[in-house]
Amino acid sequence: MKKIMGICGALVVLAACKTVDITQPPIAVTPNNTRTAVGIDVYGKARAAGNPVPRFRAQKTVPIRTNGSREDESFGEIAGSTCKIVSGLCKASIVTPANIVVPDYSPNSPALFVSCTAPDGRTKTATVNAVNLRSQQRNASAAGTGLLGAIIIGAVNEARRDNEKDDFGYNPITLVFPNP
Repeated sequence: MKKIMGICGALVVLAACKTVDITQPPIAVTPNNTRTAVGIDVYGKARAAGNPVPRFRAQKTVPIRTNGSREDESFGEIAGSTCKIVSGLCKASIVTPANIVVPDYSPNSPALFVSCTAPDGRTKTATVNAVNLRSQQRNASAAGTGLLGAIIIGAVNEARRDNEKDDFGYNPITLVFPNP
């Protein structure tokens, strides 16, 4: 009996982890000041004029999802939530799940303020900062080495960090709505 309960419990956890496919095309952010931008590069015209502004490296795609208690009392992804993404440089409006396309200015990439409303009216907000993705990958490799190994690898990774060459971006964004 305990074995069956364990299997059922594992199935419930796996069911809660199921995500909804993102079927819509990626949505590019809109620069707050379109007169000074070139595409999603908000500093494009200033850079072309020779002004010292952050370097545009590329554009990055960031998935945004919303989770919480659903009508059937299970926990999982809540599709159809409306979200606004705002930073000091750009903005976007989406319906989850979705991918947004943001400019990559390395460590100068702005924080994103994300505000979502579920179909039932619940709201959730979050501020998401750009992170050094390469440093995260190096630190993740230290996780299985024990405490001393993690300390040594962490120190080496920190010494290898290079804001000019490392890959920066945003981790996937998942907002979890509070229970109704």
